Amino acid sequence: MLAPGVAVLLGYVLLVGNPWLNRDLIVALSDADSALRLVTVMFSYPSWHVDVDLVGPFLFWFANMRAVLFVALAVAGLNRMSRWVSVTAGGTALFVTTVGLTTLSAVVAELGSAAVGLALLDERSTSPYYGSDRPDEFFLNLFSASATFGVLFGLVLGAVVVSQRRNTVSKESRVTAPKSFW
Repeated sequence: MLAPGVAVLLGYVLLVGNPWLNRDLIVALSDADSALRLVTVMFSYPSWHVDVDLVGPFLFWFANMRAVLFVALAVAGLNRMSRWVSVTAGGTALFVTTVGLTTLSAVVAELGSAAVGLALLDERSTSPYYGSDRPDEFFLNLFSASATFGVLFGLVLGAVVVSQRRNTVSKESRVTAPKSFW
């Protein structure tokens, strides 16, 4: 029914992106050294919010749009993965394609939601996040954070997809083997 990895993707975004759990994780990791900043990116990227008054209009719409766009793009890509990478191509091609797909989905979702949020919301709500004097720095920070998340989560998702595809292929090959009566 679902492509390999879709359940892991949806579970991760729903569990780790949960506003109540995510808030506690970010607070616990906010004072960490630079080595744990990668872990912070892994927990902060899929966050979504339910209270606009708590986080403000820009962060509310930006994070929610980013989460929805990321899930939609990644699920659509994972569902088309069988067309892009054949079963005979091997695990390495499937793994690399999954990492690239996840990274591309994360970057497009991040930059797209930021552009839409900046275009639709007024300057008062965007000024704490977006410095109009240095817009390139804002978008480069978003790009680097989303690319980091995409690669790190893509490595995990790629391993899951490859292992699920191997299990499916090995089960199918056993079922179709002809039996001899002699």
